Amino acid sequence: MEEIIRVENLHKRFGKLNVLKGIDLTVSRGEIVSVIGPSGSGKSTLLRCLNHLEAADRGSISFEGEFIAQADKNGNAVYKKSKEVLAVCSRLGMVFQNFNLFPHKTALENLMEAPLTVKKADKAETERKAMELLAKVGLTDKKDSYPGQLSGGQQQRVAIARALAMEPEIMLFDEPTSALDPELIGEVLEVIKQLAAESMTMVIVTHEMGFAREISDRVIFMDDGRIVAEGAPDDIFVNPEHPRVKAFLGKVISRG
Repeated sequence: MEEIIRVENLHKRFGKLNVLKGIDLTVSRGEIVSVIGPSGSGKSTLLRCLNHLEAADRGSISFEGEFIAQADKNGNAVYKKSKEVLAVCSRLGMVFQNFNLFPHKTALENLMEAPLTVKKADKAETERKAMELLAKVGLTDKKDSYPGQLSGGQQQRVAIARALAMEPEIMLFDEPTSALDPELIGEVLEVIKQLAAESMTMVIVTHEMGFAREISDRVIFMDDGRIVAEGAPDDIFVNPEHPRVKAFLGKVISRG
């Protein structure tokens, strides 16, 4: 399979806190990779480094062979010029825990904002595509609603559609259901499953273990800033060999 993401020896600190401690990761085109693990293990920081919302301290990150950051002779991450980094990162869509919609814009306007301002796209064509995406996530009837008039699940579906409006090659999901009431989680997971059926490349940080097992081609378990285990879903969820994975799943499944 064609490699689309490569991360090598990635390190990230926040002051004295060492959050990522040498991450090596590859993702192939069309692959769905779920990232699981305890809170504070560095999962979200990894995604934010991929999308350049955080700058890595050491290591390298490349997409389709094009570096946005490359390690120098001392291992420090050296980034390309901001314009070049933004051009590469525009090929990634990001969905956050807390929706991050523009509260003063309707659902339709939220979808149209980035294509119009970033890509300078044609307004009529942008609106047509935005309506198609709202239909895709089942929210055509909410096109004129503001975020405050939508449920959490509806807001997250708008957020997914907004990310798709930039026509990304990769979708990054940072715990997309963690801010939702339990009865609203399913509607968001169904949209992600639909993207999976369309062979969208996805990296999903999630605490929904059943969903990760069902949808993933590969599951990564992170703990204390490191990838400590990875493999096919059944290797992680059914026959975990690493004691830390066993302990984590034992607690999570017993709570569920």
